[in-house]
Amino acid sequence: MQCDDVGPLILRRLEGRLEADEGQRLERHLEQCEACRETLDAQRRVAAVLSSRPVAEAPQGFAGRVMANLEPGPGWLDAMNWRIWTFRLAPVAAGLMVVAAMGFEPTEAAGPLEFSDLVAEWVVDEDAEGLPAFSLLWQEEVTDGTLLEAVLTADPDEPF
Repeated sequence: MQCDDVGPLILRRLEGRLEADEGQRLERHLEQCEACRETLDAQRRVAAVLSSRPVAEAPQGFAGRVMANLEPGPGWLDAMNWRIWTFRLAPVAAGLMVVAAMGFEPTEAAGPLEFSDLVAEWVVDEDAEGLPAFSLLWQEEVTDGTLLEAVLTADPDEPF
């Protein structure tokens, strides 16, 4: 038995709710563990202090006053109230309908791109003055500072 398992058993023993087999296991552990024996003694002292205090009666009507002052918190069903969401989202929906009615012309679908055309756009001529700023992204010898400066300040169409 581990010391972590003993805590609940000690409390049940002090309350008189300990089973016989649990009591035997607890006793075997307490014979070997000084720390758990000290814990048991501390719990006995706490139980003695608490049991020596006089019982205080609650004033008549106390529970009713407490319950009257408690406000129930909003439940998850309140958040799912479709009427509230309908009224809150109605202006947004109306605005989207006005924008759609004002006319967005249909656009033409983009034609398929060939990979070779895409590569040709990214290839830099050897006689060019410099490389585009985005070419720094795949160079290994670039420092973090240079890369950060290029990303923040460089024009991607201009040589770096």
